[in-house]
Amino acid sequence: MIKPDERTKQNIYALSLSFLFLVLFWWFFSNWGHVAAFFAKIGSSLEPFIYGMVIVLLSTPLRKIVEERWLAKTRLQPRTRRRVAVAVAILVFLFVIAAFFMVLTPQLVDSFTTLFSNFSTYASSFEAWVDQLTQDSQYATLVHDITSQISQYLSNLLNTAGGLVTQIVNASMQIVNGVVNFFIGVIIAIYILLDSEKFKRALKKIFYAALPKKGAEQAVRICRLTARMFYSFIFGKALDSLIIGIICAVGCTVLQIPFTVLISFIIGITNMIPFFGPFIGAIPCIFILLFIDPLKAIWFTIFIIVLQQVDGNIIGPYILGDSMGLSPILIMFAILVFGSLFGIVGMIIGVPLFAVIYVLVTELVRDQLRRKEITI
Repeated sequence: MIKPDERTKQNIYALSLSFLFLVLFWWFFSNWGHVAAFFAKIGSSLEPFIYGMVIVLLSTPLRKIVEERWLAKTRLQPRTRRRVAVAVAILVFLFVIAAFFMVLTPQLVDSFTTLFSNFSTYASSFEAWVDQLTQDSQYATLVHDITSQISQYLSNLLNTAGGLVTQIVNASMQIVNGVVNFFIGVIIAIYILLDSEKFKRALKKIFYAALPKKGAEQAVRICRLTARMFYSFIFGKALDSLIIGIICAVGCTVLQIPFTVLISFIIGITNMIPFFGPFIGAIPCIFILLFIDPLKAIWFTIFIIVLQQVDGNIIGPYILGDSMGLSPILIMFAILVFGSLFGIVGMIIGVPLFAVIYVLVTELVRDQLRRKEITI
């Protein structure tokens, strides 16, 4: 019987792994629809926990300040200090969220009401502007037909009672579901904040019981790295988006852009999505302005381009720094993959999650090269 040498064994092992990887790769993309639906269902069921973890990340700094600074010299018992600190952190968080929507909601409702009620007038003005712009062009008829069809379609969409009711019902259900998941997330966050050390110890016990000591230490380090990445990204990106929304509101006011509050809200919210966020937010705003005042749409486009350059080169790097350590192409990859799996939530959490994966893979590659004494 021929016994293969060590090199032959390694080659067979490598070929087997490569074949297995190719088979899994082929199966994954051949059944992409089912895989995406499966992950989307998991993401939907985990939505309250995602909300809870985000609230924990945003509330932990305030909880620590209240507990370790403000209440440190009081006669309160440690458990009582923790409860008071958690209550203060959660109440401040909810107050900020409530104040934000209490200020914006009436203005947003007014903007939407005005926009929908005057849409026919805006569409007629837009068609007149296109006619005037293309009256000497051979493509005038084609452009006019296209804009007329778009305007007619949107008018029918807005004026069709059945379609509008269906949209309102679907939107209402999504809002109700989101609100319920949010408050479940608040409850989850409270439990985690009250016993954060207990959860950490329990997680450590599981790691050390299930894994070798070295593997358990690595798992603990990965959890710490993940928490740091998510905190740096979510807290920094939220602050960055708030600043961009305020600057957008000031700029739109100066330029006398209509629906300033609505547009600034859209730009600020979508700015949470890395890389694609500015484009996702700006496109519907430009589309709205085209129907109202095309010249304002042009000025707004120029303003948004300048604003996003300032954000990308000055504000964003100053707030976030290089905490993610990802190149633009990797950020695009993370957003596309996680966005297709988990929607908008995936586009937001995909970057810090992929940053963790990137750090771990980079460390693994570096260790393997060092072990093989290869310098590249």
